[in-house]
Amino acid sequence: MDEKRSSKVLPLSSIIAIFLLIVILYWFFSGEIYRFYASMVFLFYSWTNMMWVSVIMLGIFQTFLMVPFRIIRLLDFRNIRDFKTETIELGDTSSQTDHLKRQFQKGNWTLTFYLLDFAVQLTTYVTIGRLFLTDFYNKLLNPKVLYSFVSYPDYPIKDRFFKIPYPEVSKTVDLGFENVIYVWLTILIIRLSISMIQGLIRKKRNKEGEIEKQKSSDGMLSGKYMIVYAIILFVFFYALIRNFPVGWEFNIFTGDVAKPNKTFNTVTAIATFLTLMWFGVNDILKKGKIARELGIPKNTVSKTQLGLFKDKLTSSSLIGMGAYFITNQIPCAFELSIFTLEVISVFSPLTLDKWILRAAPKTENTETVEKEQRDVKRQFLSTI
Repeated sequence: MDEKRSSKVLPLSSIIAIFLLIVILYWFFSGEIYRFYASMVFLFYSWTNMMWVSVIMLGIFQTFLMVPFRIIRLLDFRNIRDFKTETIELGDTSSQTDHLKRQFQKGNWTLTFYLLDFAVQLTTYVTIGRLFLTDFYNKLLNPKVLYSFVSYPDYPIKDRFFKIPYPEVSKTVDLGFENVIYVWLTILIIRLSISMIQGLIRKKRNKEGEIEKQKSSDGMLSGKYMIVYAIILFVFFYALIRNFPVGWEFNIFTGDVAKPNKTFNTVTAIATFLTLMWFGVNDILKKGKIARELGIPKNTVSKTQLGLFKDKLTSSSLIGMGAYFITNQIPCAFELSIFTLEVISVFSPLTLDKWILRAAPKTENTETVEKEQRDVKRQFLSTI
């Protein structure tokens, strides 16, 4: 009887998670999160007197707010990945739901983090979108929305037009089709030289007939890739040499943050697509490296990576198009803020992530490494 009663008692971590979720949802529905972000925007505006700069500063500020979650993801990424893998491997939805319930009852830290992270991101980004849908540019803002230490803005709101410099080719020259041929021949020579060196290395290492058989199938697969890469390179260098840039100038891309901007919508959608592809491709390459180290056949690794790349390309394209159609209905202040976040995210592996990992203790858990390898085996060997 006591055991049954104790099994129904939630652990402290789950109780804290429930409490925090209730607090977050209360702040969201009561308008406190809205008041917080509105106060931040107009606090920045009181410093700069430029609304478009204040919007960018809000994007930077939002990045700093999310740093604790970023630190946890980086330092505990193996446990987070393992939890996702275990849940996905269960297959059907009912089993996954039961698994999540059991983990919550046990006080699983990873699930607790997931819930809090999801709740914070959902409520904050919805609030930022709602904030920029408010026409506080033309209609007087309710003073009660702002904190007492934030100065009430003078109307009309100043400097609503953002100004983003970008480089543009001002002059090109045609270097002639003869130079195109020379570049194409150079590419072919380099590629053939690499293939010859790889062939010599394979022959030196080849000691069993099975390896020879595997090599031929690898060659067929890599040959398909080589043709695709060659076509892409030939088209790229043809366009570059026939329109070689020799002059550059900086132009200013501008627009009103109080209104939708289709050009900026397109830029945001492309940036969203490229950001997702950037992180997705890096993850695919990392998994491929682990798979090769585990001795998984090269053609299997290539086929699996190609499938993962197609899936990532499809999902990133859908999200990018969704971002375009959604932001097309919202004043571009929201896009400017999110675009700032995307730029910071792209550079975070070279800046913030490096600082976090450098400060973290250098420990390698054998169990988590083995789980990572099992995950790669499951994903790559399932294509055979």
